[in-house]
Amino acid sequence: MLLANLLLAAFFMGKAFWPQAAPEKTASMNVDRLSLRSPSAPPVPKETPAPTIPSPVPVAEALCVEWRGLNPEEFARVREQLKALVGEQVMLFTEVPLNTRRWVIFPTLPSAQSAAAKLSELAAAGVQDAFVVKNGDWQNAISLGLYANDEAAGRRVREVEAKGVLGTRVEVLPRQGTEFYFVIRSKDPDVLKSLSGIKQAYPNSQQSRVACPL
Repeated sequence: MLLANLLLAAFFMGKAFWPQAAPEKTASMNVDRLSLRSPSAPPVPKETPAPTIPSPVPVAEALCVEWRGLNPEEFARVREQLKALVGEQVMLFTEVPLNTRRWVIFPTLPSAQSAAAKLSELAAAGVQDAFVVKNGDWQNAISLGLYANDEAAGRRVREVEAKGVLGTRVEVLPRQGTEFYFVIRSKDPDVLKSLSGIKQAYPNSQQSRVACPL
């Protein structure tokens, strides 16, 4: 019995020294085919640069010049020179009276007969001091009076409106015998140089930059 146990122990102790089969070598990884991205993944789109928006081109502001101090003869000559300059430069000019008054009118009617009928209606409504304009740009309009300023003209408008007369208007007229001056308007700075050249023949007049009227 003892002998059998010794033989069994020797069998297990010797087994530890038996040669063992070498493990199968693990297949090496093909580094050349290594990819950080799955072949089925869609390509990453390139970022499209934002379109460049051009800076807006600044719009030239209009320049305005007042030309005062011309006597009647000089004024007439300068008017003709400005007319010639309009044909060469992009500009316009207006003649502004120094002294004005306000004209309250009922606008032009289609005929003298319709104007006379309207005047009768105004009289029936109690509007006095009115008459039909016989000629000129306002022919067949109805004049309701000339006034020194906006305040006085406004009172007349309110007076006739209180009598049921609507649709009147106020026109600015030059006073008789008043002097005029020019307002020249342009977006071209070269116009100012041209005006300075013309002014040399009129040393007693004055040119000055002003805000352009709306």
